[in-house]
Amino acid sequence: MSGASIPYYLRPHKSVDRRLFLDLLTRFERWKPLAEYVYVSMGAYPLEDHKLVHRHLGITRLIAFDLEELIVARQKFNKPIETCHCLHKKSGELISDLDAILSACSFPEPEGLIVWLDYTSPGQLGHQVREFEALLNKLRAGDLVRVTVNAQPSALLEPQLPGAIPLLVTDKQERQFKNLKSRIGEFLPSETSPKNMTQEGLPLAISKSFGAAALKALPVTGDNIFCPLSIIRYADGEQMLSITGAIVPRSDRSAFLERLDVQSWPFVSTDWSEVHRLLVPTLTIRERLFLEKGIMSKNPVDLVAELGFGAASDIKMDEFLECYRRYYRFYPTLLSAEI
Repeated sequence: MSGASIPYYLRPHKSVDRRLFLDLLTRFERWKPLAEYVYVSMGAYPLEDHKLVHRHLGITRLIAFDLEELIVARQKFNKPIETCHCLHKKSGELISDLDAILSACSFPEPEGLIVWLDYTSPGQLGHQVREFEALLNKLRAGDLVRVTVNAQPSALLEPQLPGAIPLLVTDKQERQFKNLKSRIGEFLPSETSPKNMTQEGLPLAISKSFGAAALKALPVTGDNIFCPLSIIRYADGEQMLSITGAIVPRSDRSAFLERLDVQSWPFVSTDWSEVHRLLVPTLTIRERLFLEKGIMSKNPVDLVAELGFGAASDIKMDEFLECYRRYYRFYPTLLSAEI
């Protein structure tokens, strides 16, 4: 089942990650207002992020795209406003034809762009890094980019045949590294090795690869820089990695970060090696209300003792609570209802 086909109420990690993105956009408005920006995203069939940026930021210039015609048809039905354009496009087509697409949608000279490339296929990782580079070459200072890619180590291996002898850990990592290197090529950091093919190491290697692509698109001799703002890994069936950043004038980087007050934001990443882990177990309403009441005043040990259980959704509660303290405001409230 692809990410686009999984119901959103079964994806709390994705929901929290999206709401953190929205919170980051509200901070960006301390630098530049976003109401006249164009928002471009794959969006999947529900167009949840399009609805959020419209409702919370007042953005009315919306573009959704997907390579599957059926998903685009559902997008057209679910679009939040009439000025949301739903296109049957591949991500590469959208990037190469970006100016023509903006004109065709009657958004020829936007104040700025917010583009979210939400990838799912791990086999196309190298292609995705190169599309990110190509996109940066199309954008201007003030534009924002968000990229989500698969960062699951096991996704770098072909499935073993039934009855095959399981690979040793070292052999598995060697194959994973070989496949990663063949996909990313020149962008893979030179210090990356088979030992990095872990849940922690792979997202870091991928993040630095996107950093290398950003540097190629916007070299140190240029006027602009791509400034990473948030890099988060989370489990959504498989481990995913979300990278969000903005193109800013090189001379304004320090003032930009100071205006956003990113150091007070719990998931800030101003360096490509700063990858945050997002832990989101499934909680009952009663569990959540109890945790919200005490998360800022009690330590995790005491909260776990009062809960009476040490794990939820295969996630240790003490590890989760350290993370939850930073994002509890964005945990989704999902209720069933009969209509």
